[in-house]
Amino acid sequence: DVPKMEKIAEEIKSFGGRCTTIKCDVTIANDVKNTVDTVLSKFGKIDILIYFTGILGEVAPIWESTEENWDRVMSVNLKGAFLFCREVAKHMIKRREGKIITVSSVAGKDPNPYMLAYDASKAGLIGFTRGLALELAPYNINVNCVVPGITETPFLNFMTEEAKKRSASLVPLGRLGKPEEIAKIVLFLASDDASFVTGAAWNVTGGRCPY
Repeated sequence: DVPKMEKIAEEIKSFGGRCTTIKCDVTIANDVKNTVDTVLSKFGKIDILIYFTGILGEVAPIWESTEENWDRVMSVNLKGAFLFCREVAKHMIKRREGKIITVSSVAGKDPNPYMLAYDASKAGLIGFTRGLALELAPYNINVNCVVPGITETPFLNFMTEEAKKRSASLVPLGRLGKPEEIAKIVLFLASDDASFVTGAAWNVTGGRCPY
């Protein structure tokens, strides 16, 4: 959504920030490399990477699910994280500092029926993040994962009413999360306050799936 990105960029600039927007297909290695190279050429360094890209895919039982859907969901939700982290890690390792934050889903710990590709990709992202944290710890790079519960975002438009009701009923706090509540955890993990935190999967789920 390039027009929306550009609108947000203008808001950031209005507060005195520096910002650039880049259209990128996260499933294509050259697109990802060009994006990272562009950021480095404009800003000189990358301190923080937040991989906050995901799609839901089909909502269907396994016997009606397609191979194309499985591949697409895995490519966006998991392969994209690998591609971006691979490129950015090369830069952060040279500087021996950095923060990487991936955004999974409560479905990665407490899966939903009829969304197997999504469930598996988000579980995989948690495992990927934990493994990457171990690889990059010797270089003073913190790698963490945020695990949001059901949240009031346009993403809900892709869920059936039945799926929404089921997910909302599992939240002990009795309500949906707000985007700001997720953002505050991301902000903490990106800050110096989280300098001794790495390899963790942070639940922001209103009490669902507390492990």
